Amino acid sequence: MPKSSKGDPHRGPVPATAWAADAEARARGRVEMFNAARPGGLDNWTMDERQYELMRSHILGMIDEADGEEPVLLKEVVAAAQDRYGSHELFPNGRLTNYVRYTKVDLEARCEIERVPRSSPQRIRRRRDNPRPG
Repeated sequence: MPKSSKGDPHRGPVPATAWAADAEARARGRVEMFNAARPGGLDNWTMDERQYELMRSHILGMIDEADGEEPVLLKEVVAAAQDRYGSHELFPNGRLTNYVRYTKVDLEARCEIERVPRSSPQRIRRRRDNPRPG
């Protein structure tokens, strides 16, 4: 697996085979979860496409609503998701933490967002460069 120039194992891109697996999963209403730190770029499980798209929109929306170039705290993204979608029909168990975190890792591998280096607590922002194939 190629390492990013910045040394973050979570940064994509993932191989074309991962994108092909995702296309197959989406044909079934699922999303193949990407993880750039894993061999082949796949976490080897899928999420319901509707759940994924709601979490993706939530994460990207919070980043986009942030003031200018300021990154957002991941814990705030998780808390807001819990408040907004804790009783949503797509999440019958009402617990959103893992949905947000797994989608965040996937979005890093898809080159849409990135972790702010050396930030604690963790902060995320839109990725400035996008080497995504296609």
